Amino acid sequence: METREHKAGRPVAGHEHRPRGIGPWIGRNPWLLVRLFIVLVFSFGVSLIADQFSYGLEGKPVTLTAEQINSGNLPEGVEVGDYVRIEGTPDVGEDLTLEKLGTPESRIGISSRYSVSYFYFRLEETGDNLLIQTAQDLPGDSLRDLENMGERVWDGRLARVGTVIFHDTTQHGLERANLPRDESIPVIETGDTPQQYRRIFPAYSAVVVVWLASLGWLLWKRNKPFL
Repeated sequence: METREHKAGRPVAGHEHRPRGIGPWIGRNPWLLVRLFIVLVFSFGVSLIADQFSYGLEGKPVTLTAEQINSGNLPEGVEVGDYVRIEGTPDVGEDLTLEKLGTPESRIGISSRYSVSYFYFRLEETGDNLLIQTAQDLPGDSLRDLENMGERVWDGRLARVGTVIFHDTTQHGLERANLPRDESIPVIETGDTPQQYRRIFPAYSAVVVVWLASLGWLLWKRNKPFL
């Protein structure tokens, strides 16, 4: 007859007795939890910059035409978030003084938050079928120059009224300026180009490297402080 090598509550010879339960397990694995938390934090950061990183890798913009915009038929494969270009003339009022901005007279909508202003206006060639968005003043120009700017090229990320930054204030700004507010209307965000994201690629790369390092630390077998 086989005899037991331990009594109730006593560990078997050569085996370590460990209390069961989530509390004791946490007490035995504090650094494993710290490593897991760090991975989760940097995974969240990587998920935020993944789209911007891929957008920064885009090359030449896809050229859109007024005919395509007005017919509602974008080129095959073009979708929200792509880098696009269109040529057109700003459709704005004759008085673009500070007092008139954001009113039907200026035909420019304003969306502001966190001390940053976004301006929306139409093009003569596309009417209510497209909006141009620019942050603060246009590069090298002022908003007043839109009056006599004439036809020019507009580059930026393709969005829609329903997906632009600060959706609620944008809707209010478009309504005050009597601009179209249908959420399916395309918007070209001229302040959002791949060239701008390429300038901050070193910062993005640093986040990815730290994230990969945290993954390696999490998979490290020794459940002890790194130092």
